[in-house]
Amino acid sequence: MAKITKRVKKDGSCSYCIRVSNGYDRLGRQVLVNRTYTPPPGMTGKKLERELKRQADAFEQEVRNGISLEASMKMDDLIERWFTEYAEKKLKPKTVYNYRRLVPRISAGLGQLKVCQVKPSHLMAFYSNLEEHGVREDSTYTATPALLELLPHGKRGEIAKAAGIGEDTMRNVHRGANVSKNTAEKVSRAAGLPLSKAFTEHTREGGRLNGNTVQHYHRMLSSVFTKAVQWGIVEDNPVKRAEPPKGEAVEVSYLEEADAARLLAALHDVPPQYSAMVQLGLFTGMRRGEICGLRWSDIDFNASTISVNRTVEYIPHEGLIFTAPKTKASNRTFKVGANCMNMLREYQLYQKAERLRVGSMWARTVQVENGKTVQNDLLFTSWDGTPFDLERLTTWFPHFLRAHDLPAVHFHSLRHTYASLMIAAHVPITTVSGRLGHAQTSTTTDIYAGFIRTADAAASDAMEIVFDNIREKSRA
Repeated sequence: MAKITKRVKKDGSCSYCIRVSNGYDRLGRQVLVNRTYTPPPGMTGKKLERELKRQADAFEQEVRNGISLEASMKMDDLIERWFTEYAEKKLKPKTVYNYRRLVPRISAGLGQLKVCQVKPSHLMAFYSNLEEHGVREDSTYTATPALLELLPHGKRGEIAKAAGIGEDTMRNVHRGANVSKNTAEKVSRAAGLPLSKAFTEHTREGGRLNGNTVQHYHRMLSSVFTKAVQWGIVEDNPVKRAEPPKGEAVEVSYLEEADAARLLAALHDVPPQYSAMVQLGLFTGMRRGEICGLRWSDIDFNASTISVNRTVEYIPHEGLIFTAPKTKASNRTFKVGANCMNMLREYQLYQKAERLRVGSMWARTVQVENGKTVQNDLLFTSWDGTPFDLERLTTWFPHFLRAHDLPAVHFHSLRHTYASLMIAAHVPITTVSGRLGHAQTSTTTDIYAGFIRTADAAASDAMEIVFDNIREKSRA
């Protein structure tokens, strides 16, 4: 039911605040939205009473139907709605998890702003703060002398009640203990002081983020506001008018041909499972999750092809999850050479022997993408046939490299090595892009620009030799 509050201005005129409940936020707090009604001069009491009731009923109906612009909605509440109504339904679980990790800093920097008040300037300041300080979500606050003056013994309980905090928390504030930003903001409002005057912020070192990371925040906020426009909460997306920070060039690590040869030679004394995964990474450029998501039904020994139909991801508190590949282009089939096929045949024989050894303890079925349960034909598993833990490969690989005095690269560097070898062999960039599963050729050229320049220079030198030979023949 709507609550109506009368407000009397200095000039004697009146307005009425109509307040309606719009459900509860993620913390169980009631979300209230307001509308102000100012009656025309000379309206009689009876007519005013009827009109206020009509305005309140209409506003209540708008809120119930989702028509209201929800002008009082905070960024924190909008973001939670975006997760609930969009992200968790449409995005991949790993993507949702990664976006959830951005929320604390967004909440610290923008969370308490009303959605309708967010301007490009707020966003630019937020991005700048991320690059300079990280807007650390773990900042703490201590009371300033200005606040302590307002907290004599008899006043503390009153301010604590107005702030909605407990007496113990207020005692911590008064004795100068560290408190959270949320508590500091509540006390500041109750005391009638700006946060900067009431509390001193203490940030931890190491919170600065680079431009590439800040761009993740920009993309998430753009998506949030795109949905807010669709939902009728705001009329335009301020993120589109905010300039994102420039990304920094990321150095691509890879193995030179000689080191790649040494790597292959060193695989003779490692467990067959790890050997097969490393070779697939080097021979096909597949991503770690794509390799661990392979089923034998994805391997066509007659056509010498491998199909990438899924990937496996690890999400904290949820475990391993099979999902569709990273992009539509990542869902691909490509031909591989005889060496790779022979390696897979040998590995298949090894796995069959392992299944016989484990016997009835081997997992007969496995849940793959979209929750579908199928006969267990995974290439890579734990000892009992359950899905292989990605982190085991990530942990094992650097130890393997150190043991054989190989360059300290990541497992993903095998993918970069594969790409560099294709480019050096003058494979068309469209083919390189397709085999890697990139959504756009521009992605390939951006990542491997250095390799392309080197290959282009080599091509120029080679053509110079060709034309020298042609000139020599022309003089003969």
